[in-house]
Amino acid sequence: MKNTTKISIALGLVALVTGIMLWFYSQKPQAFVPEEVDATEELSDRNMVRIQVDSLTNIIQQVYGNEATISMPDGEAYVVKVQNQGNEISNFYNDNPRLLEVKDERFSIKRTGNSLEANFMIERIQEKQYAFVPTDVVYKLAELAYNK
Repeated sequence: MKNTTKISIALGLVALVTGIMLWFYSQKPQAFVPEEVDATEELSDRNMVRIQVDSLTNIIQQVYGNEATISMPDGEAYVVKVQNQGNEISNFYNDNPRLLEVKDERFSIKRTGNSLEANFMIERIQEKQYAFVPTDVVYKLAELAYNK
């Protein structure tokens, strides 16, 4: 009787260990699959900043100097055109390619080779003009202006 109890306990332990090992080895790590983002959606309000047009102009002039042309053709849009060499042009949008694809009424950024054109909607608040700019753009331009 003692031998059958020992045998059944040993077989139970072997079955338990085998079950745990099979479960452990069957749990293969899953490859990281990035979530697909619909490029037609607008940015949320937390990803947008209203910045005074004069401040934005000053920051852009500090970063790009004569390579940037700024205009407000109709008073409702703030247009920035940058002609630059090298990788610095992608610094304008903080190397975030989603900003080039997103469809938002408040802004658009288009890059063609070494030139960039950005349009930002302007809003008037108490006689001051504010441009709607993505936080990535404001953050990177402020960082570049500070480090110059």
